[in-house]
This record gives sequence, C-alpha cells and structure tokens, in this order.
Amino acid sequence: MNERAQIARRVTTGRLAGILFLVGAIASTQANLLFRDPSVGLLNHVLVGLALISGLACLIAPWERISDRVFHLVPLIASGEIALTVWAVSDHGPVYEWFFVLAAVFVAYAFDSRRVIATHMAHVSLAAALPLLYRDDFTQVLASTGVVVPMMWVATAVVMHLREGLVARQNELAELARRDPLTGTGNRRLLGERLRYELARHRRTERELALLVLDLDGFKEVNDRLGHPAGDRLLTSVAQALSATVRSGDTVVRHGGDEFCVVAPETDRAEAQALVLRIRAALATITVLEAPLTTSVGVAIFPEDGPTPELLLAAADSAERTAKSGRHRQLQLVRP
Repeated sequence: MNERAQIARRVTTGRLAGILFLVGAIASTQANLLFRDPSVGLLNHVLVGLALISGLACLIAPWERISDRVFHLVPLIASGEIALTVWAVSDHGPVYEWFFVLAAVFVAYAFDSRRVIATHMAHVSLAAALPLLYRDDFTQVLASTGVVVPMMWVATAVVMHLREGLVARQNELAELARRDPLTGTGNRRLLGERLRYELARHRRTERELALLVLDLDGFKEVNDRLGHPAGDRLLTSVAQALSATVRSGDTVVRHGGDEFCVVAPETDRAEAQALVLRIRAALATITVLEAPLTTSVGVAIFPEDGPTPELLLAAADSAERTAKSGRHRQLQLVRP
C-alpha cells in the first residue's frame, strides 16, 4: 500500500471511530431516558458526554498528520468508556455490554495484522468480563458475558474476513490494471510507477539505472503475411523470453504495439550493453518468417541521459529509433 492509500485508510478509520463513539453515546442517552432509574446517575451522563466528545474529536481530527500508533489507543479508550458505563448503570449493565461489539468492529476494520487484532480483542474481552469481579448476581453476569464475548469475536471474524476479501480483490484489480492482458508483462501504467519509484531511490543512493526500449524488426510483415493471431503469439513469446532473460529485480513492460521496455535498476552503461546482448541472443532463438527474430534496442542511463522519467524515456526512444534506422541502412546495403 502506497503512502497516499495509507493516509486515506487512516482518515477513513479515524472517521469510523468517531461514528462508533457517537452511536454509542446516542444509544446510551436513549437507554438512560427509558430506564429512569436513580442508579443511572450523574456519572453515566458524564460518560455519555465523554463519548460524544470522543466521537467529535475523532471526526474532526487531522488523521492525515497523526501517527498510526494513535489507533492503538482508540479501542483501549472505547473499551474503558464502555466498562465504566456498564459499572455506572449497575443492574442495567448487560444492555450496555453490547457496545463492546462496536469496539470489536473497529478493531477488525482498523488493523491488518491478525496478531494485533487478537491482542486488542483480548483487551476488549477482559473489559467485557470485568462485571464478574464486582456484580453479586454472578450466574446472570456469567451467562451475559458468555454470550457477549463470543458474539464480539464472531463480529470481529466476519468484519475481518470481509475486509481481507475486499483488500485482496482491490489488490487483484490494481495488479490487473498494471498488466498487459496479452503478454502478462507490465503496461504503461506500471512503467510510469516503476520509473518514478526507482528514479527517486537512485537519486538518494546516487546510483545509475538503465532503461531499454526494444522494437521488434519485421513485426508488421508478420501481421500482414501470417495474420494478427500469429503476431499475438510472437508478442507472447517475446515477453516470455524477456522475462526469462532479465534479472529478478528488472521490470519488463509492453509499451505498446511491438515495443517493449526493460527497467534495470543498479545498472550502468556497460552492464546495460551486456543485458542488450543477452536479450538479442534470447530473442534470436525465436524464428520469424524462417529467420531468427531481431530487435532494435535503445538504451538510456539515469541520470546522464535524463533526470526524469519523461526525459529518460524520450532518450531511450531516440536511441531506439537511431538503432532501427541504422539497421535499415545495413539491410539496404546487403540487398542485391
């Protein structure tokens, strides 16, 4: 998850905490009015006010500037307020114990780690079981706790399962959006993301990076003579050969048509030229129109040839066009 997505998640989770605090405060107010019991005294009204303040604070807090660690305090504060409310209302405590489910929902949504979720749920469960220590009607309290605590864990498991499924689906869609559907390599979007990330990293380390642009020779003739299905099979074979040839840290991208790009981190010009030779040898194993496949390759080195993704790509494109025009001239010279 990138930084922007983390900030958005933090803001959304903070607002959710505010909503849950307010829901608890409003429900408590209605319950207090219905009971009209002297045991529901000033302390509980103070606790309702505290819940309202907590909810409003979470709604207006600048969560984009607040550390993720603060979220670990939210379920602890919520559990403490609920436990105090259950104690303050005395005989009506079992009604308010269900507010612990709200804390469980927040825990399941706010945290990704199952270990962290389990730790917070243990704290919430202990808070829910506190009436066993001070209530006289032990059997009734035990029965109530025996229902509420498992329900909290069930609610946590359900919300966590739904959230994890949603996140997995979002990640799957995001990955598909970065992949070329024909070849399975990256697409233009992934190329832009990788270049921005790697150039920022290489700027900090003052290391070089190579960008290769490859254009297949004679691809149009393949489409014209053998048809587009044959051209698609050729592109798939090229993508597989490139992926098998580059290093694990390199990124292969289909830039469009029969043009591919390779982002090679931590690579100087000599290493890039060696990579070009390996790629040409790998592609030469593919037979096209009864001849080995050849490709024109342009190489650009960061930061020498371009300090930005756009300039680096333009330099590699220019080098590729120069290589292709030189290859055409060579072919014209050898023709009878």
